[in-house]
Amino acid sequence: MKSISSLLFAILSVQQALSSQSVFSPAITDDCRPSGVKASANYTGIKHSSGTEVRLRISNGGAGQSGLVGALAQSYIDYSRDSGIADKDYLISWITGDTTDSINYLQSGDADIAITYNAAAEYRAGNLSYSSKRVYGFRDHFYLMGPESNPASLSANDTVNDVFNKLVTTGNAANATNPTRFLSRYDKSATNIKESLIFAGIGQIPWAYAYSKWYHQYPRFPIAALTAASKLGEYTLTDRGTYLTLKSQSPDIAAELVLYKRGEDIDPTDQLLNPASVLLGSKVCEANLALAQGFMTWMVDSNGGQAVVRGFAANGTTDILYTEAPDCSKEPAQCAGW
Repeated sequence: MKSISSLLFAILSVQQALSSQSVFSPAITDDCRPSGVKASANYTGIKHSSGTEVRLRISNGGAGQSGLVGALAQSYIDYSRDSGIADKDYLISWITGDTTDSINYLQSGDADIAITYNAAAEYRAGNLSYSSKRVYGFRDHFYLMGPESNPASLSANDTVNDVFNKLVTTGNAANATNPTRFLSRYDKSATNIKESLIFAGIGQIPWAYAYSKWYHQYPRFPIAALTAASKLGEYTLTDRGTYLTLKSQSPDIAAELVLYKRGEDIDPTDQLLNPASVLLGSKVCEANLALAQGFMTWMVDSNGGQAVVRGFAANGTTDILYTEAPDCSKEPAQCAGW
């Protein structure tokens, strides 16, 4: 029998567009209004830095914490001013939110654009008219991290399912000397959804009553969760961008973690590949709609957003955090599962 993850990929492969974008329904515009959610940061352009009015609001979690959202915002402001899409300087806000939060902010109109990581949730947002357009933004990669003591005895030859089976088996064994513990963000984030799909795919639901004592529910944003896993000696699922950001900010904490399994770009249906989609909200106000639509086009341009992704490194390092999105019109097989 196919696993839940395999069935999901099969369904999404039928649904996926054979181009670099999916269009759902026309944008619905209303009067411009401030977001009801406090921005985590406001960005100006590098060359065009005198803006005071927020005209775009982007919601995301990990790529915001790593600084990619800010880099995209700064570059797009400069591009939109130089190309004439915008006639005066302005600001782009970053609103912190995981995949579930970000889609909800599109629904409420508190964000104009969301960067999210779960295809099923993204198609649902389009079908419910929360978003009007979806493009492949970039690739992040899930990392299964854990303590050097490795109480679950994970090995390089383990498959993803092998890894999670070992976590369950050794966790249930409750070794008092060197226990296996798994830290879950347990927050409806794409990371939480991914781990849940993998656990369910091997017939395990450790969060259900009576919940497994080795399954540590820790609903925090990515860097805080990974920091906790390091300090507590627990396994966890995170993403490359978050790990490299933590490594650049707190190398001593990151050094306590070992990478046991990672997603790669080779197989587009790799369970640990983490495609990032960019969604255009359906409630972008009329005055800012052309600017938001321009961002979507610029994001998939090799000389635009993809160039920012291509060159984005963790602060003070040469570690590139993300990889470019495939061109689905030229390489449709590379977009399987997206």
